[in-house]
Amino acid sequence: MFNIFKHPSGNIAIALLLSVIAVMSGFSLSSMAMNDVVAFQYDFENFQSTLFLRSEAYRGQKIAQKLGTILIPVRTSERSIELTNSALKKTFKIQSLLSKGRLLTSQEVVMGDQKQQTIVESLVKSKTGIGQVAAMNSKFSMIRKYGIYTLETETFAKFMYFTDTDESPNGTNVYFHGPDMLYGRVHSNTDIWIKQTSGGVNGGWPIFYGWVSTAGEIQSHSGSYSESQIFPGGLSEGYDYVVFPESATLIRRNGQKVGPLNYNPDVIVYVEVDGASFTYYKGDIQSPRLESADVYNPYPPPTATEPLFTNTYQVRDTVWTFGAHGTANNRSNWVNNRLWIRGTFATYQTWGCADTMFLVDDILLENTPVGTDPANNNTDVVGLVSEKSIVIKYGYRSPIDTLRHHDNCGPDTGYGGIWIYAAMAALGDGHGNTHQDGVFTFEYQHPHPSVPDYRYNNVLYTKIDLHRYHFPQSNAYKWATCNGPRNLKIDYPWYNPLWPERTPYLERGYINIYGSVSQRRRGFVHRSYYDTEWPSNNEWNQPIDFCGPSSAPTAVQHNDPVFGFQLTNINYPGTSGSGTGYKKNYHYDNRFYHTSPIDFPQVNRKDETPFAAVNWIIKRPPEYL
Repeated sequence: MFNIFKHPSGNIAIALLLSVIAVMSGFSLSSMAMNDVVAFQYDFENFQSTLFLRSEAYRGQKIAQKLGTILIPVRTSERSIELTNSALKKTFKIQSLLSKGRLLTSQEVVMGDQKQQTIVESLVKSKTGIGQVAAMNSKFSMIRKYGIYTLETETFAKFMYFTDTDESPNGTNVYFHGPDMLYGRVHSNTDIWIKQTSGGVNGGWPIFYGWVSTAGEIQSHSGSYSESQIFPGGLSEGYDYVVFPESATLIRRNGQKVGPLNYNPDVIVYVEVDGASFTYYKGDIQSPRLESADVYNPYPPPTATEPLFTNTYQVRDTVWTFGAHGTANNRSNWVNNRLWIRGTFATYQTWGCADTMFLVDDILLENTPVGTDPANNNTDVVGLVSEKSIVIKYGYRSPIDTLRHHDNCGPDTGYGGIWIYAAMAALGDGHGNTHQDGVFTFEYQHPHPSVPDYRYNNVLYTKIDLHRYHFPQSNAYKWATCNGPRNLKIDYPWYNPLWPERTPYLERGYINIYGSVSQRRRGFVHRSYYDTEWPSNNEWNQPIDFCGPSSAPTAVQHNDPVFGFQLTNINYPGTSGSGTGYKKNYHYDNRFYHTSPIDFPQVNRKDETPFAAVNWIIKRPPEYL
């Protein structure tokens, strides 16, 4: 070994060997350093991508909360985030896809507060470089992150029948009783009152086939009852309070504006829907103008005489103009005014308004025959939302043909009356004024006859009652008196939207619902002839439900003292019953368990927010969303 050092060639060999060792050591050290750099970049990309994935999932949650119900997949805009440090330059590409979650079966939803799901799929990819360098680089890193964020939400369409306060606008109890059969989920934020009467299929008791919950308790007007007999679908008392919103936030935010852009209490928007299209008319309620009517006793007078006095009163006409045609295909629509609506609806449509919504005729689905269950209709879903009340209109003069219409009256046979295929929500909050709370109800609840325009001795007499009695009423002169005892049989002017009407209708058929009803306060859909719990004492003050004397035909019918014809009120031909209003034929639209109307108000409970997270799963990433 030592001999090699004695020869020059040996020294050269040693030098070469040492050089090789040095080079190999340098390569090893460089390789180790390079491995450290690559490992750092890999860990950095992996960790940073996970953080971005999590932030993107939260971003998707916020977008879902803003958009509301997801009907078709929604792809978010792609975000680009550039990161630069001394070791690397990277551009991360981030995007999400929001879509409707799985459908829940009927077995899953009957007994539970099942929620609708929204899926947020997020993908994070990265590439080397920033700016133009990254733009020119078409190759992405092998490191990608993909996650599925599952959100759950509820809308009020899940309730077949929801009431925030289970009392009437008069603050009196409203009962479920014998004829009432309810299918689907029922909830009240206050006590629910029941009583045994007659009719129905349950021995005079109501029957609830779906699950019933109340934040209060069940109160019986008729003593003890069998819970299993009345609540075969289950009962939960002391259940969580459900926050009922005051504003149709999602429709206001996302809805197509129909009609005037600003609220005006003196504007009516009349909408007729035909499939996915609609036509609207604008009704301008004119400024008050003064009219006068000379009062005689009798009227018409047999001979020319001096009037007893002259009534002076205000009249407001409505002038209708054509608005526009429009398309409501798969969208919500917002009206800033009072809304009159009717039609046959196609696709997903929700109509909301800032004032009272009047149903002037049927609300039907294009692909569901009238009278049948919409369970197999996969295309048409309707929501109706008012920030005040939803009211079934008694009658109206059409802005199209100017004729008098009673479109919501019908015989009992075939369930005549009105058909409503929709989820409805009446959000109005009177803030202490119970008569201003949102209700689902019907118009003209205390009908009395009035003397119609009449030709007599070749003279046409109009507004005859205004020529016979003091109007408007005062403390000294109540309606209707004129130089004698009170005549308690005559309707107050313009209380009936078709005033004057000689034989207004009492019983009007059925309210037929395939859908759901949510309301701030329990609205009347049927009244007795005279409300003993809220007696008007023959006074007229309609805003607080004082509407004169009894509406019983035996109490109001009489022959006109001058013309001789009979004035009375009658049941609509083909109907039966004792009272005013509608019988109930309510069915839940079971599709609402998994498919809500677009932008329908969302359910909120204490300490909960809509679109709450269920889980977040990181999975093997696809190349693209």
